[in-house]
Amino acid sequence: MNQGGGFRKGLGIAYRLGTELLVATMLGAAMGYALDRAMGSEPWFLVAGILLGGAAGCLNAFRAFQEIVQEEDQEEEERTKERDD
Repeated sequence: MNQGGGFRKGLGIAYRLGTELLVATMLGAAMGYALDRAMGSEPWFLVAGILLGGAAGCLNAFRAFQEIVQEEDQEEEERTKERDD
């Protein structure tokens, strides 16, 4: 078995969750900035976009984490079944 496999897997998970948060927040900020420029209401839509984007990013990261945990649980069950056979 690969010695650094767990570390690499952990880095992959951290990268995925961080990307989920960053992209959603940046997208919300960009949309808020565009609305502020169009309506001349600076900085209110930018602030709302950052907050809503951050919330959406947290939700996306939570869903991704649940998916990862579910996959790991299924893999563990398969390994347990193979050992028992």
